[in-house]
Amino acid sequence: MGIRFGLNALVYTASFSGRETDLVDRVAAMGYDGIEVLFGNLDLLDAKAARAAFASAGLGMTACCVMTEDANPCSPDAAVRAAALARLRRMIDLTSEMGGEAIAGPLYAPVRWLTGRARTGDEWGRARDVLGEAALHAQRAGIGMAIEPLNRFETHVLNTIGDAARLCAEVGSPALGVQVDTFHANIEEKDTGAAIRAAGPWVRHVHASENDRGVPGTGQVDWDGAFAALRDLGYARWITIESFATGIVDLCAAACIWRPIYDSAEALARDGLAFLKRKTAEHRLEREGSPA
Repeated sequence: MGIRFGLNALVYTASFSGRETDLVDRVAAMGYDGIEVLFGNLDLLDAKAARAAFASAGLGMTACCVMTEDANPCSPDAAVRAAALARLRRMIDLTSEMGGEAIAGPLYAPVRWLTGRARTGDEWGRARDVLGEAALHAQRAGIGMAIEPLNRFETHVLNTIGDAARLCAEVGSPALGVQVDTFHANIEEKDTGAAIRAAGPWVRHVHASENDRGVPGTGQVDWDGAFAALRDLGYARWITIESFATGIVDLCAAACIWRPIYDSAEALARDGLAFLKRKTAEHRLEREGSPA
């Protein structure tokens, strides 16, 4: 295993179903190793078609997952927590059916579910218990899970890589780890590289996203610090570019994107991949398939 580069389909569309073979082929032609699919409306997904499209293009797959208000692991309502567990299990099963290997994202709470106060011990415990049950299912299915800390404007539950690692440690499942997102880390961490190192083996997935959500390498993210830390950990998993299609009004509103942040989706995907490959080489991270 080694570093593989993925592209989140949200760069192009918020409604990827798996039937978009032209998009899958385009991502493969640019030199990516995989594609990341939004798991929002799960009924939209065509797992069989997606699996065939990914296999035909020679691409791996991961899932970018979100929870909903009526499926919230932190909810005091037992029925809502049960729905959250059912949603997590379904996302794990869909990923397996698509031939993918991991679900990642803020799996502990809905984005922008904000109570106006700090996280409580009860919320932490509920999220831990639901994630623990989901991780048992993931382990049986052979699918990884990675929880993503978000910035303070999107959640009050997990904001730092360290807190995410602590929650994983409390769950104690080999199926559960941390997703590092450089956009959120740029807001919440004192030192992104140090936070990655401290999380150690819990780091299981990485989103490469610039501080303005534009082309990686064109902003203020401490890329060298992040890549050096990943090298020190011997990280050998996905590094996936995440940005958002600027022409989709609902998607841009959800991501608070009010102005153009890149020239074109093609340029972001192409130039971002070239940047990640350059940094991987500079910091001597092992690429999948590279000679030993």
